[in-house]
Amino acid sequence: MSPQVMALKWRPQTFADMVGQEHITRTLQNSIKADRVAHAYIFSGPRGVGKTTTARIFAKALNCRNLKDTEPCNECDMCQEVNQGSAMDVIEIDAASVNGIDGIRALQEQVGTYPAKGKYKVYIFDEAHRISKAAFDAFLKTLEEPPAHVIFILASTEIHQFPATVQSRCQRYEFRSMVLDAILKQLRRISDAEKIEIDDKSLYQIARSAGGSMRDAQRNLDQLVAFAGKKVTLDDIRVVLGTIEGEVYLKLVEAVISMDAPAGLTVVKSILVGGKDLEHFYGGLLETFRHLAVAKAYPSAAATLILLSKEEVEKIIQLSSQMEEAQILSSLRILIEQEWALRHSANPSIVLETVVMELCRLKALTSVGDLLRQIESGSNPSVSNPIKAALPAPQPLPRTSAPTYVPPAAPQKAVVQEGEPALAVDEIEDAAPTDQNPEMAKLKSHWRELLEKVKAQKTALEGVLADTRPKNIDEGTLILVCKGPFHQEQLSKPENKVLVEKLLEELLGRKINLVPVLPEGAPASSDKPSGPRAPKPSSAPKVDVKELEKEEPLVAAALKMFGGKIVEVKRNNPQK
Repeated sequence: MSPQVMALKWRPQTFADMVGQEHITRTLQNSIKADRVAHAYIFSGPRGVGKTTTARIFAKALNCRNLKDTEPCNECDMCQEVNQGSAMDVIEIDAASVNGIDGIRALQEQVGTYPAKGKYKVYIFDEAHRISKAAFDAFLKTLEEPPAHVIFILASTEIHQFPATVQSRCQRYEFRSMVLDAILKQLRRISDAEKIEIDDKSLYQIARSAGGSMRDAQRNLDQLVAFAGKKVTLDDIRVVLGTIEGEVYLKLVEAVISMDAPAGLTVVKSILVGGKDLEHFYGGLLETFRHLAVAKAYPSAAATLILLSKEEVEKIIQLSSQMEEAQILSSLRILIEQEWALRHSANPSIVLETVVMELCRLKALTSVGDLLRQIESGSNPSVSNPIKAALPAPQPLPRTSAPTYVPPAAPQKAVVQEGEPALAVDEIEDAAPTDQNPEMAKLKSHWRELLEKVKAQKTALEGVLADTRPKNIDEGTLILVCKGPFHQEQLSKPENKVLVEKLLEELLGRKINLVPVLPEGAPASSDKPSGPRAPKPSSAPKVDVKELEKEEPLVAAALKMFGGKIVEVKRNNPQK
């Protein structure tokens, strides 16, 4: 007799042998003990995690002649027949073969017959989602009220394809993907029992390649033993399974951090020359940047949230500390957006190389949408640190599909219109010493909070106030140095002045008189500026303002926001 493959040889035979599904095995055992067995079950979950195996163990336990504390004995004739697949009372059905109405009707005729030897007749449907909707409809009545001696178990990897009417008539059990530690322990147990020489690092690569499936992990180990014999090395795993070690991804991340595109392309070249599957590599790269995002946001919990070895988790945390959170999230966004292109491109290698070059230049990139958000909020976009500019704004605008390169530039003086002199820094910062004026110190420390409160009530006024600086507070009077005549005029308006004074009173705890002033040497708003200025209209325009606001809602909104007035009306189409 030829030896069995490991997935069959090491298939669990009792509830105690099941790995990683304790929440299900305990519930089934308690239902047997309390004699509360349901008539229909749905076992759903990923492939290779024990759905059909659990159904067989449950069927054995229900019909076992020598049940030992809800565990099948595996010695009586009923247990032996189930293990050999010859039990007449445990019927396994490939759902694809009875997915039509005729197959279901033939099954319904058999359901009425009593068990041949056991207490229950158990029907196990494998991949039950393959049953058609019409067949499910014909099966509903039998599924809801089967004979007392019949139990249905529907196993499936795609529970979402089950009609709601079917799900409501069954007890549903969700099987989980196997955690890495559980697969490692089982592989070590099998290797020791089979006398296979393999180190922990190699077992880790096998477990990781299984994608949470115990059956796939055992199949991979069986394949490696067939290739290399009883001594399996890491090189054998690379050749047989085509796995890509985590160090490869970490090298690429280091190239991204150092903005070394040639080093990143060298990593890609090694993948291409090695004949590795590009989609598999891309999936691992996407997963690596996910780990970086998690490690950046939750470094203390990274060990439990990242399913990697301890050494790899520590390396991920170290690399994430060298990156801005916005850079990591932007990298993830690029990888997600380009995944479809790589899968469907005639030249996937070019797509991959383009993505890698873009990731390596991401530190010097910022999106146009982010810059627009900052301009809208009234803050100055930072060119010297564009990664910080990539942080999402509270009210996001539509993003551009590709970032725009903004070259680093030396700080430049703000452009000031003629007639509005720039506000000198030394004129703003020569306020009274904070240790002698506690009110001034408190105001400076809460200046940003004051701006936010003003913005919540009047957005345009916040932009004006942001271009001023508190100079001094003396006996309840706040001297506020303005950037130019326009700012002084806006803050002198009664409604604006009252609003700011009210918020200052809430902040400082007493009434404040606001006095907006211009920097020394700046011309007042009434002074005649040097240079030509546009002539002011001699009189108000002869136009129906209310009618104009109805026709031009955008103009009306601008007037309301900035408190302006109509000076002159010019139309492109005079006949309009």
